Amino acid sequence: MTEPIFTGVAMVRSDYSWIYPSQSDNSADDGGTTAYRRLYHGIRSAILDGRLHPGERLPASRDLAKSLGISRNTVVTSFDLLTSEGYLETRVGAGSFVASTLPDRDMQTGDHGPDKKSQAANDRPIRLSQSATRMLTYQRRFPRFRIARPFNPATPDLDGFPFDLWARLLRRSWRAPDIDLTIPDDPLGLPLLRSEIAKWLRQSRGVNCNADQVMIVSGAQQALDLAARALVDPGDIIATEDPGYEGIRGVLAASGAVVQPITVDEDGLDIEGLAQTPSPARIVVTTPSRNYPLGTTLSLARRLALLQWAQDNDAWIVEDDYDSEYRYDGPPLSSLQGLDTDNRVIYVGTFSRVLFPGIRLGYLVLPPALVPAFRGIRGFADGVPAPTTQAALGAFFAEGHFGSHVRKMRLRYGERRSHLKNLITADASDILSVMPSDGGLHLCARLIGDQDDIKMQEALVKADLDCRALSSYFHDPRSKSGPEPVRGLVLGFAGWKKDVLSESFSELVRTIRRKS
Repeated sequence: MTEPIFTGVAMVRSDYSWIYPSQSDNSADDGGTTAYRRLYHGIRSAILDGRLHPGERLPASRDLAKSLGISRNTVVTSFDLLTSEGYLETRVGAGSFVASTLPDRDMQTGDHGPDKKSQAANDRPIRLSQSATRMLTYQRRFPRFRIARPFNPATPDLDGFPFDLWARLLRRSWRAPDIDLTIPDDPLGLPLLRSEIAKWLRQSRGVNCNADQVMIVSGAQQALDLAARALVDPGDIIATEDPGYEGIRGVLAASGAVVQPITVDEDGLDIEGLAQTPSPARIVVTTPSRNYPLGTTLSLARRLALLQWAQDNDAWIVEDDYDSEYRYDGPPLSSLQGLDTDNRVIYVGTFSRVLFPGIRLGYLVLPPALVPAFRGIRGFADGVPAPTTQAALGAFFAEGHFGSHVRKMRLRYGERRSHLKNLITADASDILSVMPSDGGLHLCARLIGDQDDIKMQEALVKADLDCRALSSYFHDPRSKSGPEPVRGLVLGFAGWKKDVLSESFSELVRTIRRKS
């Protein structure tokens, strides 16, 4: 329906075709009784269900007849009947209006009125698919702030991103767009961006790949969704890290797979735990460079053992290289994919934290044998990824801006990380203990005394601090069979200057002491 337009105080709709019900019997004469009764019932129903409001002016009979393709006599007859029954009222020199007081007002507020109908519809049980039910089992356990607050672990420093440069790259891509931008047809994404990503990953992460293996996605969760669609049948097991990122569990469960948590310790994913599943996992999702949230790194011995396990069990490994760009203690680690000689690893990355969350771009690096299947599935899922941002990001890479931005932010984040650690040591060593980690955009601090971190999170949220309870990242904090949840806080530092971190940390300490 066309949006209403306003003239003075009276509202006049620009199109009333929706008010004249379609007629399946084409033998009926538009000028006869059938036509005027159809129009009468259409207007009457629209008045009673609230689509036409009291005092609203209807078009002149001549204009409405022309709009609907019927005779003016049909419109006049319908208007006369509606007026005689009290639904319409006429004003000399102004036209016909919906009556201010309706004769069937009781129908609107009674059992058959729109409010009652809406309530009945809202109360009606909805039969969701099994996929949706499985997915919704994994709800967010953390609060949402409209504006990011300290110490949200997912917030990068947006002031550090060159948005002016980004705007110029976006504009330039549209000045003389090529065929890939105006009529994109490859579900893998724009060739320039895929080529630049492959080059960057070879140089910085030791990934063994070329542009033909790179697929552009909207983020890590879409990457995992595609992997589950392509490789998992209902009832298959997908092994995930425990603790781990909550956002992936619902995506994986929607496929009908059994999500099996595997304990993470100081050496990363416990490979021996994979042998204890009811049947071999079809996929193992791991963050070998840095577990989220603990920050532990998968040891070389376990990396080799995991690759051998995948080969022995005809399984796939999804390597989520979370926050790999930001390592402060020592050189960047090589990827698990770079050690893979059997093409078992699907490598996943995202730009949401490296650049800014709203960019909504990530990538998959696929084993060559999987590329045709993923390309086909992506074509059915959402076709071709939006090309405009891809073009700008491709230029951002090609002109060297990406590398310089990462280097600049690594220094800045390293300083903020050190500042937060110093604050904890100087002002809160009796209530918080920093857990080991060599990088990322957050650090974990154990609550000394093993206090209830869920309740502590609630208290901190009331103080406008977005701190995350560390135990919430465990698959089931109440389970006696899984790892013992660590009671602590996940403290992001990247998005705030040192003075803001200091002020917010003082409030955090006051809140913890009051709650203790």
